[in-house]
Amino acid sequence: MKVLLTGLGGPSGEVVACLPERGFTILRGQRIDQLRSLGHRPDVILLACEGIDDAALIHCERLRAFSEAPIVATVRHTTVQAWMRGRAAGIDDFLVTPFGLDELVARLWVAVGPARRPGAAPGSTHIVYGPLRVAEQSRAVFVHGTRVELRPKEYQLLVVLARRAGQALSREHLISRLWPAGGDRAERSLEVQVAALRSKLAVPGLIATVRGVGYRLISQESYLSLEQD
Repeated sequence: MKVLLTGLGGPSGEVVACLPERGFTILRGQRIDQLRSLGHRPDVILLACEGIDDAALIHCERLRAFSEAPIVATVRHTTVQAWMRGRAAGIDDFLVTPFGLDELVARLWVAVGPARRPGAAPGSTHIVYGPLRVAEQSRAVFVHGTRVELRPKEYQLLVVLARRAGQALSREHLISRLWPAGGDRAERSLEVQVAALRSKLAVPGLIATVRGVGYRLISQESYLSLEQD
């Protein structure tokens, strides 16, 4: 399991020493240009910072352009408002110092999901969200238990949205993931793929448009509210 150590403060020596003993391979990178030159993509990112301030949020947004891996942040202080801003920027979990090494390792394993934990069955990676189930090993998609056939780009778009379910993803981010070469037609192509995906999934409101930003898979709480309306 590869963990990227990055941030504005840097983890303690104790943290760095314990991770290899717990099954993690450490990748390092403070600057985004260093991250892009890494030979391996991380499975989880450990972001060390003083607090969730503007500098940390900018760094987090740049990380999100580099990787979809879950982010666990260690902070010296935080507030509810800062926590919410961090979640919106793509941080999956927080640890406030001081914390135990066992707790840190447990949070990292929780962040990567049960299919990546020691002892998980091969090929068991899947995403379950509301009525949606995506079996990544077989690239099969089910809605309310019924299989839905998707074209490759539709599937790629769904997986990017589902891995960050509940979070708004910018059009620029989605385009960079689906059409790395860019191009004048990429924006229109994204709209076409979103429309096709909505039609095939046939779950009203599941993929929400975030005005001025992009799209998000609605939170499970929102889906339950939608079902009750």
